[in-house]
Order: sequence, then structure tokens, then C-alpha cells
Amino acid sequence: MGHDNRHRLAVDLSGNWRLYTQHTTPGTEMLGTVSQGDRTGALARTEAGVYVMVNAGAVTSLDQRRVKAALGISNNAGRPKTVGGRRVSLYLDDESLARAAKLGNGNMSEGIRQALAATRG
Repeated sequence: MGHDNRHRLAVDLSGNWRLYTQHTTPGTEMLGTVSQGDRTGALARTEAGVYVMVNAGAVTSLDQRRVKAALGISNNAGRPKTVGGRRVSLYLDDESLARAAKLGNGNMSEGIRQALAATRG
């Protein structure tokens, strides 16, 4: 039984992303190249802080935890263990979601908590 590398993710920050796309979306930061299994493309971070693979105009979302691990970024995003509370569902417009993710460095919940803390009276 062989080892399955289709989920293996490799990031090259010095990789020439222009080999995979010539055009960028406003607000998107091109970082280098990313390979996952037998696919390779440009690594980009959206305004909302989401890492994606771009290849000839096609945008594919990547496993955020794996990209952050490959970049050496802490994976403390998600529900914090020390904050009390309960899980709730919110419906927000795209702009609000992007702003919350930006405030929380990719973590929308943290961004909402920070925005609420800033408005305490």
C-alpha cells in the first residue's frame, strides 16, 4: 500500500505565481506558489484573509490550517477555549463578514468580539 500524497500541501513564497495567473483581483495579495497533490497554482490571500489557489482564473479554496502550518502561522483560529459563551448562527452580508475576518486576522468570531469590545459604553 503506497502513501497517498493528494492532500499534501507545499508552499513556496519565492515561487513565480505569474506562471499560473496573470491577473489579480483587487484586494487579493499574491504570495507565491502552492502545490497540493498533483496540482500547482498561485497562492493568494483574499481581503477576508482566506488562502486560495489560483490557476488560469480558477480559484480553489485551500485547507486554511494546512496553509498556515506550511507558512509557520499559529493555528489558534476558531472557537477560543478560554472564552465562555455558546454557539449561535448569524446572518451577515459579505462586506460585514470580510470586515470581521480582517479584524480577527481570518477569524470572523474574533473580529466580531473585537468590534463589540470597541463599542462598549
